[in-house]
Amino acid sequence: MAWQRVASFSEIGVDGVLGVDVNGSPIALYRLSNEVFATSGICTHALALLSDGFVEDGRIECPLHQGQFDIRSGKALCAPVTEDLRTYAVKLEGDDVFIDIERPAASAQVVANVAPDRKAADGVQAAEEDSKANTRKIVAMNTEPEPSLTKRYVWPVEGLTRIPDWVYTDQTIYEREIEKIFHGRTWNYVALECEVPKVGDFIRSNVGPTPVVVVRADDGSINVVENRCSHRAAEFCRELSGNVKEFVCPYHQWSYDLRGNLAGVPFRRGVNGKGGMPADFDNAQHGLHRLKVTTHRGVVFASYVRDMESFQDYLGPDVLKEFEATFDGRKPRLLGYYRHTLPGNWKLYHENLKDPYHATLLHTFLVTFGLLVAGNRSLMLADATGRHGVMASAKSERKSVSSDAKKEMRAYRDGMTLAEPRFMDFIEEFDSPWSVTMATIWPNLIIQREMNTLGVRQIVPTGPHEFIMKWTMFGFEGDDDEMIRHRLRQGNLMGPAGFLGLEDNEAIKFVQDGMQHVPGGQHLVKLDPAVAAGTSDSLISEASIRAMYQHWRAEMGL
Repeated sequence: MAWQRVASFSEIGVDGVLGVDVNGSPIALYRLSNEVFATSGICTHALALLSDGFVEDGRIECPLHQGQFDIRSGKALCAPVTEDLRTYAVKLEGDDVFIDIERPAASAQVVANVAPDRKAADGVQAAEEDSKANTRKIVAMNTEPEPSLTKRYVWPVEGLTRIPDWVYTDQTIYEREIEKIFHGRTWNYVALECEVPKVGDFIRSNVGPTPVVVVRADDGSINVVENRCSHRAAEFCRELSGNVKEFVCPYHQWSYDLRGNLAGVPFRRGVNGKGGMPADFDNAQHGLHRLKVTTHRGVVFASYVRDMESFQDYLGPDVLKEFEATFDGRKPRLLGYYRHTLPGNWKLYHENLKDPYHATLLHTFLVTFGLLVAGNRSLMLADATGRHGVMASAKSERKSVSSDAKKEMRAYRDGMTLAEPRFMDFIEEFDSPWSVTMATIWPNLIIQREMNTLGVRQIVPTGPHEFIMKWTMFGFEGDDDEMIRHRLRQGNLMGPAGFLGLEDNEAIKFVQDGMQHVPGGQHLVKLDPAVAAGTSDSLISEASIRAMYQHWRAEMGL
């Protein structure tokens, strides 16, 4: 292929990086002094865009997990990246930058300490190419009819250490997740009891993408019904929350009681003996679709399955213990909400909180102030099924972080201080050895306990590439004014613009962007090979992610 003009030299800042698209492929251009170099624009580890990364000393640092590559050769320089970047030949003519995507850069070399076994290397390369080719075939087949999902969606031969892109990007897979997971044998978080304390109180919620209404009935029970009129499917409840004596659909005025029973149909018998419903029309057969409901320690869950196991059995003893350490018997008190949309697949949020590895690298605030640091006493817990998990850590003092650990944690900032010193105060109030816990309750709930700021996060998927995150911040009845102020003060860690939340949101977008711009690839999740899948006491681990996908594959029949 001939040389192609891709950019102007003046567009690329000195020691900077510029992302361009060449024939549908992302390319990263780098300027080192008066030289320009080009590589593939996607990190080989987790598919983030390198144009969002950082250039330093002739290296590009991935913005997601901070792996580094040599710009001139494309060579992978440090964990977690192990696969080199592809490089491209570059030439300059005046202010014009040209590349040839068929030719590697002249300086691109593979350096090895030992001469490779050519036959073995060729076999490994062939297997890798075959695996990538098979995954790309899946993308091409998405619009073609296929009777067997197991033939259409083939998991990589490497097993749980590889996750194919179609898990996160395919519409058919997403629709099957709604059926098998959110509408399957799961308990879905829908509300806190303190959000509907009085008879007639209601709040709109979701089970997966399905809109539901949580309402306190006359007998004190909590009911969860689909937000869909049984007449013409209109979403009858339009307010986010409130108090009512009945629900009335705005379209044709059909009314329902607080348990979802059909109470009234205007002109049911017609007018002047004409029209109306058939004589055998039975209101009892046309109520709202009601879900099975359970509550535990002030938290409300719903399921489409009538014979669901108990919530305690659903969590299992280890995760239940952590759940009850946060919801410890005190009645929750509502403090407020955040709500925002994230451009990523919903499972990436679960992964993010089963990935303590990133937390020690990405989050400046966490590592600098000792909340979650490699070397802390910590745990990445997975239940026996692999679906639930708890990331836990005990707060350390900054002075206890070793100099070697600081070198690995590029996000660490010596000398960073807080204008408000009370921000990091930890008031011990829980029967737990951990100062930080993040519990992921499958499939849609995150329970956060960051020192004394408390919240639940509800995942609402809207498609394979997007989900809504609803944050509900709470304290407890009995909290005095100072404790409420303290919880709200520490709440600045969280939310869409929080000191921690903002970085996670961007990282999730980077991953989804990488998959959409260069489809048909695979994610590498090999960290902590001593634990095949499940609980690990190391923060440098992806074993809990592997456990989650072991469960996901079983539930999805894949």
